[in-house]
Amino acid sequence: MYVRQGYGRRVQAMSVLIAVLGMVAASVGLAGAASAAPGDPPPPMSLRDLGSSTTLAFEGQQGEISLSLPVTPDLTPSVLRAETQVPAFVTGGSIDVLQGERLISRTPLTAGVGAPISLSLRGVRVDQNAVDLTLRAYLRVEGFCQFDPENALRLTNTEVVYTGREAIPQTVAGFLPPTLRGLTIYVPDDVREAEGAAAVNLASAVVSQYAPAPVRIETVPLSRGSMVPPTAAGPLERQIVINGDADPGLAIETSRGSSYLVIGGSDEDLLTQTQFLTSNLAPIALSSSAVAGALHNAPQLPASVQTLSDLGVPDQSITSAAWPRVTFGIDQTRLGWSATGVRVQLIGSYSPGPSNSGNGAIAVRVGDRVITTIPTDGSGTYNTWVDIPDDVLRRYTEVSLTLERGNLGETCGSGYRNTLSMSSAGEITSEQADPPQPAGFGSLPQALMPRTQLAWTNGDAADVGRAVAIVAGLQSMSAVPLGIDVVSMDTAASSGQPAILISADGEGLPEMTLPLTSDGRTLTVTSAGESGQASTVTLNPGIEFGALEVTRQGGRSLLVATSTDDERDLDALLQWLSTDDRWPALDGDAVLQVSGQDPVSVASDEVNAPDTDSEQIGPWVIGVALLAAVVLAGAVIFGTLVIRRRRGRPESS
Repeated sequence: MYVRQGYGRRVQAMSVLIAVLGMVAASVGLAGAASAAPGDPPPPMSLRDLGSSTTLAFEGQQGEISLSLPVTPDLTPSVLRAETQVPAFVTGGSIDVLQGERLISRTPLTAGVGAPISLSLRGVRVDQNAVDLTLRAYLRVEGFCQFDPENALRLTNTEVVYTGREAIPQTVAGFLPPTLRGLTIYVPDDVREAEGAAAVNLASAVVSQYAPAPVRIETVPLSRGSMVPPTAAGPLERQIVINGDADPGLAIETSRGSSYLVIGGSDEDLLTQTQFLTSNLAPIALSSSAVAGALHNAPQLPASVQTLSDLGVPDQSITSAAWPRVTFGIDQTRLGWSATGVRVQLIGSYSPGPSNSGNGAIAVRVGDRVITTIPTDGSGTYNTWVDIPDDVLRRYTEVSLTLERGNLGETCGSGYRNTLSMSSAGEITSEQADPPQPAGFGSLPQALMPRTQLAWTNGDAADVGRAVAIVAGLQSMSAVPLGIDVVSMDTAASSGQPAILISADGEGLPEMTLPLTSDGRTLTVTSAGESGQASTVTLNPGIEFGALEVTRQGGRSLLVATSTDDERDLDALLQWLSTDDRWPALDGDAVLQVSGQDPVSVASDEVNAPDTDSEQIGPWVIGVALLAAVVLAGAVIFGTLVIRRRRGRPESS
């Protein structure tokens, strides 16, 4: 939001509050979800649920896309459904579905916006729990046409319909299906630390195994003497009971027409048994029970020099009548740390182009910003190093290369077809950033790598559920498995390692400076850094909230889950984050939840941004007033608001 400054010098604090309260008066409705019984066919699966984008773009007049669909035993994909976004100059066409050289179906394409389309998959063959398909579009055009990434045929909101009923798992090896919609982890209601650690690591491992497809994970307490889930799992859902009193190992049990997995063992062995389920040894556990031996999982250690292939970037080649473009991503979780000074070696080739086109250039972009250009010549090759500016680095930074020339024809078929290729052998170098870049939530989870400690104050089943929710959210943003060590709060406080600290009631945390604190009536927003600033908001009456906050202490990053005195506010925040894939969108260095209100993100450096005229209302006043108004909306109408600002950190007294 941009706030235009032009107010008079005498602005009443209450006027600011009333104006902002009016901006946040709207409320958000709640949506319910339907569930299916065991044995029912699964509901249509969005491509997002299968680990792909729900939007498929066909660039050019004859575009082609490769698509791999996971298939659970006894299920078969039958239809691919979507809505079409057709360029204005396209009058019609068709989309073919091929499997290898076999034509599976050909479907006419209707010109227009938002027209539904159903691509038949009848007759596809399943191989090793997957179906590999090629979608090929043939477009009819009229008059002027300009096929480029902005003017491409797109299928949006794409989903797959499966037929059949999934088989009930009979072996440990087959317990986790190729597609998993949800996992419920049951722990004893008097859970021990080892059982909680096993649940946390299980959640992290499962989310990592199915990434980038989202997996909904829930933690439920059971009485210690019970090892049977109270309900049956739905289609493509699984249930796992973790109980140290169960027989050592992993065992398949059946109940209510479904099966579930029980993991047991001593405190020393329980974590090993849990890790076995997603290890490379799991596929050989072709029986209803198994006992794992010692597993050796070394954490991923960051390297200063890697190749693009190490980051999961393949060789790429694009041919187009427009400007060909290739893209790749720099994932800081694959680098293994929060990075700075990133340099990339770009190696590849391109079509020299016709003599009347000029040499042109390859534009290297991050978003809309051109960070460099590579001149082209008659050699048709390039090999150069590019610096990625720190201010454009994100958790995942997409870099694009576009071959730009002036030889495009305005009539379809009259242009010269250009080819641009990029090799995955190019190197990438980086250094560890201290402090992380970007800061706050943008630094997670890479600032917690390669291993992080996790500690809770109570250690009950509710704390385990909170830890599972947090770790699952962090893991969903990482391309590599996270290393999580559950330790005591004292150990985490004195350690030099990154840590996740959970104090649902706000008690028992080590001394630290958090971006957002409250003493009941006064909210304090404190910037990071030794010379940070602080702003305060005094509220009457005060408020209670739950919060997730990112801070630095002793050269390490800490993620703190806490509340002002009501753990329900923290639980509501974690529940909100667990829906609709909200973790990657977190910004700032704190997010708070007030009962009955939408969560609010706080960026302390923006709230405390310096202004040139201390007498004029500045961005910090608007920022703090917005924060106060949002958390107070609907709760305080006749209260008072006092805003103060301090230079530097508060005195220790």
